[in-house]
Amino acid sequence: MAKKVFVGIIGCFIALGIWFKVGSNQQAVEKTEERSTKQTTKIKTDDIYPGNASDWNLILVNKDNKIEKEPTNLKELPNGKKIDSRIYDAFNDMVEAANKKGFKLVVISGYRSVAEQTAIVQRDIATYKAQGLSDEDAKKQAMAYLTEPGLSEHHTGLAIDILEQEWYNQGNMLEGAFGDTPAGKWIEENASEYGFIVRYEHGKEDITGINYEPWHIRYVGKANALYMKEHNLSLEEYVEMIKSR
Repeated sequence: MAKKVFVGIIGCFIALGIWFKVGSNQQAVEKTEERSTKQTTKIKTDDIYPGNASDWNLILVNKDNKIEKEPTNLKELPNGKKIDSRIYDAFNDMVEAANKKGFKLVVISGYRSVAEQTAIVQRDIATYKAQGLSDEDAKKQAMAYLTEPGLSEHHTGLAIDILEQEWYNQGNMLEGAFGDTPAGKWIEENASEYGFIVRYEHGKEDITGINYEPWHIRYVGKANALYMKEHNLSLEEYVEMIKSR
């Protein structure tokens, strides 16, 4: 009799253990599914990033992405440079805001065709060769701040090289030191309010493939620009994040 009772007790413990294990496993599965659902929802939520990779203002042209079609909807600025007509008002608003702060911005370059880019590259290579550099070194030096024809953001009409008038009048040109000037700092801090980003930032050279250029701004739209600035993202990083959501 005692043996039967003992066996019965053991059986109860085994059954209880099985029930507890099944229940625990079920809870673990439910928690795992819950975490997975939250993660998936977070990744797939459309409002994580303001833009979509297919948006016209997020077109990516760089060393790995050649421009497919040059723009035709260009509008001329007062100094004769051209930009995409869709960013004309935003850029003028930025220029006016800078002017109110005492910074008169001057446009050095806007839209540039593939043919124009080819001529610039050839000109700079010839200049360095005239200084005694070999063909290889001359091209390397020229391409430190230039891109191969077809791979330049200036082909999009969305990129603008700007300086401050006083800096320009002093004989300074497109130099990294411009970023340390009051005007350069104002652009860095405020461009996003008008839909622009400083396209080639410090610390992003390995990603963009371009050295720091505080004068080179790129239109991406205000919501995108503010998000990218807040999260310290290059256009390459931002577009990749959008594509992976």
